[in-house]
Amino acid sequence: MPNPMPIPRLSKTLDDCRQMLFTRIEEVQEEYQAKGWLPRRLNLNKGVVRGLIELFAWGIYQLYQLLEATLRQGFAKHADASWLDLHADQVEQPRKQATKAKGNIEFGREGSQGNIVIPKGRILRTKPDGAGQVYRYVTMSDVVLSDGVSSVLVPVEAEEYGSASNLTAGQFLELVTPVSGISKITVKADWLTQEGADIEADHKLAPRIPLAWLGNNGVTKHAYERWAMPITGVVACRILDQHPRGQGTVDIIIKGTAGIPTDELLQAVRKAITGNYPVNDDWEVRAPQPVPVTLNAALQCHPGTQREEAKVKAEERVRALFTDPTKVVGITPLQIGEDLTKDRLVAAMMAVSGIKKITWNGTADFPVMQDGLAVLSSISLTATVASES
Repeated sequence: MPNPMPIPRLSKTLDDCRQMLFTRIEEVQEEYQAKGWLPRRLNLNKGVVRGLIELFAWGIYQLYQLLEATLRQGFAKHADASWLDLHADQVEQPRKQATKAKGNIEFGREGSQGNIVIPKGRILRTKPDGAGQVYRYVTMSDVVLSDGVSSVLVPVEAEEYGSASNLTAGQFLELVTPVSGISKITVKADWLTQEGADIEADHKLAPRIPLAWLGNNGVTKHAYERWAMPITGVVACRILDQHPRGQGTVDIIIKGTAGIPTDELLQAVRKAITGNYPVNDDWEVRAPQPVPVTLNAALQCHPGTQREEAKVKAEERVRALFTDPTKVVGITPLQIGEDLTKDRLVAAMMAVSGIKKITWNGTADFPVMQDGLAVLSSISLTATVASES
């Protein structure tokens, strides 16, 4: 959303308020003394009178602060928190609520003999991230790894709400409550069946409010954005309205909190559009074309650096490029049609203290078409001590 027009300044500084009182008192001192309202001319620089002036100045200053703060909340582009919720409610665009990530995780074993029962209620967890946060998941049903099969998909649900539980491909998971015979847990790129989502942030909600009006100006791209963006789990959409599949066609490209949206999310968007679109529009809701990203790099660290810690933090920052939103400072997630360049990867990783140099094995530049999205397939990092030269 473009930067909103600034609100004219209404507040005054404490010095302004004090000077207003000084000026007024000087204007009326002689008049009030003549009328008998003041016993004598007041000394404004010390004593009880000065103390009272300071107290009144502070009160006036606070009133001006309240006036400006209240006025800001009257404009949707400047409002925040519950005030923004009021603006959104007026145009029937409520704030999207948080959801839990759900999906299927692959459980594997060495060999393929015998049946293994994976019970409901088993706990899996990630390694601590850069902030020390661990994410946990619970198996949702009993599943049997049958004789002759080396792996099976098990439905799981995150314990906590939020997008941080949307694991990326290859991310480490371990069983907290072991299952005899299970030796490998694998997170696939398409493991999600429902995206985890955070409570919609103010900067995401605010642009949807004017869409309620823009979407009424005929069937433009704004109308499709208005129908798609309120769906929980949708973080971005791109409307291709220049006849992408021929005359009269419109494509609605959806990005979810985990990047490529689940079938469930796409179906929710289709349901929202059905009943609103004009009969002569040939529209299609679809996921971006995935552009697989495989990264392999060697990190050279300054002597004294905790190499394993640097590697973990560098990987966390790279993975944050593929999740939206992200809590990793300094990372802006990749969007639909946005190229992934070596410069962007280097900028993300070099922010980790102690890394001196990055050597790439294979490509680190991934061009993305206008309806595509870069998707992390795998990442492999090694860390060594850099030479003194």
